[in-house]
Amino acid sequence: MKTRNIQTIYRKEMKDTLRDRRTLIFMLIVPIVAIPLLIMFTSSLMIGAVTKAQEEEAAVVFEGFEQLPPDLQESFREAPALDIKTAAEYADTVDLIEELKNGGFDALVSVPEYFSSAIESESSTSIDIFYDQAELKSEFAVDKIRDILEPYEERIVMARLQERQLSTDIISPFDVNRQNVASAQKVAGKEIGGFLPYLIIIMCFMGAMYPAIDLAAGEKERGTLETLLVSPASRSEFVVGKYLVVLTTGIVAALLSMFSLTFSLNYMVNNLIGDIASDLLRLQFNLEMVILIILIILPLAGIFASVLLSVSIFARSFKEAQSYITALNMFIILPAFVSFLPGVEIDYRMALIPVINVSLIIKNAIAGTVEWNYVAVAFISTLILAALALFFCKKWFERESVIFRM
Repeated sequence: MKTRNIQTIYRKEMKDTLRDRRTLIFMLIVPIVAIPLLIMFTSSLMIGAVTKAQEEEAAVVFEGFEQLPPDLQESFREAPALDIKTAAEYADTVDLIEELKNGGFDALVSVPEYFSSAIESESSTSIDIFYDQAELKSEFAVDKIRDILEPYEERIVMARLQERQLSTDIISPFDVNRQNVASAQKVAGKEIGGFLPYLIIIMCFMGAMYPAIDLAAGEKERGTLETLLVSPASRSEFVVGKYLVVLTTGIVAALLSMFSLTFSLNYMVNNLIGDIASDLLRLQFNLEMVILIILIILPLAGIFASVLLSVSIFARSFKEAQSYITALNMFIILPAFVSFLPGVEIDYRMALIPVINVSLIIKNAIAGTVEWNYVAVAFISTLILAALALFFCKKWFERESVIFRM
C-alpha cells in the first residue's frame, strides 16, 4: 500500500464528510450543544419539581387525631406546610389506603387508641405513617410530619430525664463518627462517573455511524463507487482511507462529548446539591486521565469503524444500512450500560470483553483508581480485535459480490 494514495483518499473523503450535514450534527452539534443543553434542561426540571414539591402544602389525613396530646394536635394544626384532615371527614365506605394510592392526599397517619395515656404512663406506643413512595410530594409529606414528631419525642425524653434527675448522656453512651478517607475525585467517579463512559462510548459509535454509511452505502446509492474503484489506488488503500475517516469522526465525537459532558454534569451537580457535596461530586480531569481515555477509546473506535464500514458496504442503500446499524446499536448500548451497575469491577475476564472493558476502565480512571495491568490487557485485546475487524473489512471490500450487491 502507498501512503500517498491513502492520504489522498483520506483528505478527499474527510472533505466530503465534513460537508455532510448529518455527520456534522452527530460529530459536533450533538456532543457540544445538544447533550449539554439536554442535561441542563433536565437538571432545571428536576430542581423545579423538587422545589415545588417541597414548597407545596402537604395534605395529611389522621386516623385517631383526637388520641394525640393537645399540644401535639396544636403543633400539627399550626404547621404551615401541612393541611390537616381527619378520617371523620370521609365517608365510612371510603378506603383511605386506596384513596392515598389514587392521589387523594399525600400521607395517612394512624394514631392508636390511648396514645396520650401511653405517653403519660410512659408505656411504649407507635404511630404509623402511610405514604406513596412513587410520589415525590408524598415523601416530602412524611418528612414534614417527622419534623413535628421528632422534636416532640425529644422533649418527652428530656422531661423524663429531668424528672429523674438524670443526665442526657445516659441515652447516648457513645457517638459513631463517620470519617471519609476517599478523595473527592474517587467519590465523584463512583457516584456519577458511570454516566460519562456510557455516553462517551455511545457518542463514539454515533459519530462514526453516518460517515461510515455515507462512505459505502451512500456511494452505492449515488453511483460513484465504481468511479472510485477504477482509480489508481488499490482496494486496500481505498479501504484504509475510508476507515481512517470513520475512525477520526468517532474519536472526535468521543472527545468532544467527554469535555461537554464533564461541564454539563458539573453544572447539574452544582445546581442540585449543596456546595460541600458538590465539591465532592465535581468531575475533574488531568492530562494523564485524558491521555488514558484517548488510549483506551482508540482501539474501540477502530472496531466500530471496521464493523460500520463492513455493514455499510453490504447494504444496498443508505436506508438499508441505517436499518442494520440501528439493530447493531443494542450490542453497544447494553455492554456500555455496565458502568452504571453497582459492584461490577474490572478484572482479567472483564478486561477481555470489548465495550465493557472500556466502560469500566474510564469509570475507574475518573475515580482515580487506574489499574494498569487491566488497562494493558484491555488495550491489547481490543487492539487485536480492531486489527482483525479491519482485516475482515478489507477482505469484505475485495468481494465483488458484496460491493455490487444490488
